[in-house]
Amino acid sequence: MTRGLLLVACGLLSAGALHAEPLNYSYGYLKSGEWHINGRSFRNDTLGAYIETGKHVHLFGSVGNGGSYTGPTLDGSRTLRLGIGGHWLLGQDSMIAVEAAALRTSYRWRNQGRMAHLGWSAIVEYRYRFAPSWEAVATGTRTELWNWRTQEFALGPVWHVTDMIALGTFYRRMDGHNGFDVTIRTYY
Repeated sequence: MTRGLLLVACGLLSAGALHAEPLNYSYGYLKSGEWHINGRSFRNDTLGAYIETGKHVHLFGSVGNGGSYTGPTLDGSRTLRLGIGGHWLLGQDSMIAVEAAALRTSYRWRNQGRMAHLGWSAIVEYRYRFAPSWEAVATGTRTELWNWRTQEFALGPVWHVTDMIALGTFYRRMDGHNGFDVTIRTYY
Protein backbone atom coordinates (compact mmCIF):
# COMPACT_ATOMS: atom_id res chain seq x y z
CA MET A 1 0.00 0.00 0.00
CA THR A 2 2.75 2.47 0.94
CA ARG A 3 4.70 1.64 -2.21
CA GLY A 4 1.58 2.24 -4.31
CA LEU A 5 1.01 5.67 -2.76
CA LEU A 6 4.67 6.53 -3.25
CA LEU A 7 4.49 5.54 -6.93
CA VAL A 8 1.35 7.65 -7.45
CA ALA A 9 3.00 10.64 -5.75
CA CYS A 10 6.13 10.26 -7.89
CA GLY A 11 3.99 10.03 -11.03
CA LEU A 12 2.10 13.20 -10.15
CA LEU A 13 5.33 15.05 -9.43
CA SER A 14 6.84 13.89 -12.70
CA ALA A 15 3.76 14.91 -14.68
CA GLY A 16 3.85 18.34 -13.07
CA ALA A 17 7.52 18.73 -13.90
CA LEU A 18 6.81 18.18 -17.58
CA HIS A 19 4.41 21.15 -17.59
CA ALA A 20 6.33 23.70 -15.53
CA GLU A 21 5.23 27.31 -15.83
CA PRO A 22 7.93 29.99 -16.00
CA LEU A 23 8.06 32.53 -13.18
CA ASN A 24 5.67 35.36 -14.07
CA TYR A 25 2.93 37.63 -12.76
CA SER A 26 -0.02 36.71 -15.00
CA TYR A 27 -2.39 34.67 -12.87
CA GLY A 28 -5.66 34.72 -10.97
CA TYR A 29 -5.88 33.24 -7.49
CA LEU A 30 -8.20 32.19 -4.70
CA LYS A 31 -6.73 32.13 -1.20
CA SER A 32 -8.31 30.70 1.93
CA GLY A 33 -6.52 31.24 5.22
CA GLU A 34 -6.88 30.90 8.96
CA TRP A 35 -5.32 32.83 11.86
CA HIS A 36 -5.05 31.77 15.49
CA ILE A 37 -5.09 34.57 18.07
CA ASN A 38 -5.48 34.06 21.81
CA GLY A 39 -7.09 30.65 21.35
CA ARG A 40 -9.57 31.88 18.72
CA SER A 41 -9.57 31.07 15.03
CA PHE A 42 -10.29 33.64 12.28
CA ARG A 43 -10.84 32.85 8.61
CA ASN A 44 -9.84 35.02 5.65
CA ASP A 45 -10.67 34.45 1.98
CA THR A 46 -9.39 36.49 -0.97
CA LEU A 47 -9.96 36.48 -4.74
CA GLY A 48 -7.43 38.35 -6.88
CA ALA A 49 -5.43 38.62 -10.07
CA TYR A 50 -2.07 39.79 -11.39
CA ILE A 51 -1.36 40.80 -14.98
CA GLU A 52 1.97 41.66 -16.56
CA THR A 53 1.78 44.92 -18.52
CA GLY A 54 5.41 45.10 -19.58
CA LYS A 55 8.71 43.30 -19.29
CA HIS A 56 9.15 44.35 -15.65
CA VAL A 57 5.74 45.78 -14.65
CA HIS A 58 2.58 44.13 -13.32
CA LEU A 59 -0.78 45.35 -12.03
CA PHE A 60 -2.82 43.53 -9.40
CA GLY A 61 -6.08 43.67 -7.53
CA SER A 62 -8.02 41.64 -5.01
CA VAL A 63 -11.15 41.62 -2.92
CA GLY A 64 -11.63 39.69 0.28
CA ASN A 65 -11.83 39.72 4.03
CA GLY A 66 -10.01 42.71 5.49
CA GLY A 67 -8.09 40.41 7.79
CA SER A 68 -5.93 39.33 4.89
CA TYR A 69 -4.31 42.77 5.00
CA THR A 70 -5.10 44.50 8.29
CA GLY A 71 -5.25 41.80 10.92
CA PRO A 72 -7.86 39.08 11.07
CA THR A 73 -10.05 40.28 13.95
CA LEU A 74 -12.14 42.94 12.18
CA ASP A 75 -15.75 41.73 12.23
CA GLY A 76 -17.37 41.44 8.80
CA SER A 77 -14.60 43.33 7.05
CA ARG A 78 -14.11 43.58 3.29
CA THR A 79 -11.06 45.00 1.53
CA LEU A 80 -10.48 46.09 -2.05
CA ARG A 81 -6.78 46.23 -3.01
CA LEU A 82 -5.34 47.73 -6.21
CA GLY A 83 -1.63 48.00 -6.92
CA ILE A 84 1.35 48.16 -9.22
CA GLY A 85 4.63 46.31 -9.01
CA GLY A 86 7.96 45.78 -10.66
CA HIS A 87 9.59 42.36 -11.04
CA TRP A 88 13.01 41.21 -12.21
CA LEU A 89 14.37 37.76 -13.01
CA LEU A 90 17.64 36.92 -11.29
CA GLY A 91 18.94 34.21 -13.61
CA GLN A 92 16.39 31.63 -14.78
CA ASP A 93 15.15 30.38 -11.43
CA SER A 94 14.79 33.45 -9.20
CA MET A 95 12.59 36.53 -9.27
CA ILE A 96 12.25 39.53 -6.99
CA ALA A 97 9.28 41.91 -6.96
CA VAL A 98 8.54 45.22 -5.25
CA GLU A 99 4.91 46.36 -5.08
CA ALA A 100 2.72 49.17 -3.74
CA ALA A 101 -1.04 48.95 -3.23
CA ALA A 102 -3.93 51.17 -2.21
CA LEU A 103 -6.50 49.60 0.14
CA ARG A 104 -10.09 50.40 1.01
CA THR A 105 -11.50 48.45 3.95
CA SER A 106 -15.04 48.58 5.29
CA TYR A 107 -16.16 46.85 8.48
CA ARG A 108 -18.71 46.83 11.30
CA TRP A 109 -17.49 48.54 14.45
CA ARG A 110 -19.37 47.78 17.65
CA ASN A 111 -22.73 49.62 17.51
CA GLN A 112 -21.57 52.35 15.13
CA GLY A 113 -22.55 50.60 11.89
CA ARG A 114 -20.23 50.26 8.91
CA MET A 115 -17.02 52.24 8.74
CA ALA A 116 -14.53 52.55 5.87
CA HIS A 117 -10.90 53.62 5.67
CA LEU A 118 -8.21 54.02 3.01
CA GLY A 119 -4.63 52.82 3.41
CA TRP A 120 -1.61 51.41 1.64
CA SER A 121 0.70 48.39 1.53
CA ALA A 122 4.33 47.96 0.50
CA ILE A 123 5.33 44.44 -0.52
CA VAL A 124 8.64 42.72 -1.30
CA GLU A 125 8.49 39.20 -2.72
CA TYR A 126 11.19 36.67 -3.62
CA ARG A 127 10.38 33.57 -5.69
CA TYR A 128 12.84 30.72 -6.28
CA ARG A 129 12.20 27.73 -8.54
CA PHE A 130 13.96 24.82 -6.82
CA ALA A 131 12.59 22.14 -9.19
CA PRO A 132 10.94 22.38 -12.63
CA SER A 133 7.42 22.45 -11.18
CA TRP A 134 8.12 23.78 -7.66
CA GLU A 135 8.90 27.25 -6.37
CA ALA A 136 9.44 28.70 -2.90
CA VAL A 137 7.93 32.11 -2.17
CA ALA A 138 8.89 34.52 0.63
CA THR A 139 6.97 37.77 1.09
CA GLY A 140 7.29 40.72 3.47
CA THR A 141 4.41 43.22 3.71
CA ARG A 142 3.94 46.49 5.60
CA THR A 143 0.37 47.83 5.71
CA GLU A 144 -0.99 51.04 7.20
CA LEU A 145 -4.73 51.55 7.38
CA TRP A 146 -6.22 54.14 9.71
CA ASN A 147 -4.78 53.28 13.17
CA TRP A 148 -3.64 49.79 12.12
CA ARG A 149 -0.04 49.19 11.19
CA THR A 150 0.79 45.59 10.43
CA GLN A 151 3.88 43.74 9.29
CA GLU A 152 3.54 40.30 7.80
CA PHE A 153 5.97 37.62 6.67
CA ALA A 154 4.81 34.69 4.52
CA LEU A 155 6.75 31.64 3.35
CA GLY A 156 5.70 28.57 1.42
CA PRO A 157 5.97 26.27 -1.60
CA VAL A 158 3.94 26.49 -4.81
CA TRP A 159 3.49 23.41 -6.99
CA HIS A 160 2.79 24.03 -10.69
CA VAL A 161 0.53 21.05 -11.36
CA THR A 162 0.19 21.97 -15.06
CA ASP A 163 1.16 24.98 -17.15
CA MET A 164 -2.16 26.61 -16.09
CA ILE A 165 -2.77 25.42 -12.50
CA ALA A 166 -0.65 25.86 -9.37
CA LEU A 167 -1.30 25.05 -5.70
CA GLY A 168 0.44 26.73 -2.78
CA THR A 169 0.50 26.59 1.01
CA PHE A 170 1.88 29.41 3.12
CA TYR A 171 2.82 29.93 6.74
CA ARG A 172 2.09 33.53 7.74
CA ARG A 173 3.24 35.57 10.72
CA MET A 174 1.59 38.94 11.33
CA ASP A 175 2.38 41.01 14.42
CA GLY A 176 3.17 38.01 16.61
CA HIS A 177 0.27 35.84 15.40
CA ASN A 178 0.47 32.71 13.26
CA GLY A 179 -1.62 31.89 10.23
CA PHE A 180 -1.78 29.42 7.39
CA ASP A 181 -3.39 29.58 3.97
CA VAL A 182 -3.92 27.53 0.85
CA THR A 183 -3.87 29.14 -2.59
CA ILE A 184 -4.93 27.94 -6.02
CA ARG A 185 -3.65 29.87 -9.04
CA THR A 186 -4.63 29.77 -12.67
CA TYR A 187 -2.10 31.18 -15.12
CA TYR A 188 -3.08 32.93 -18.37
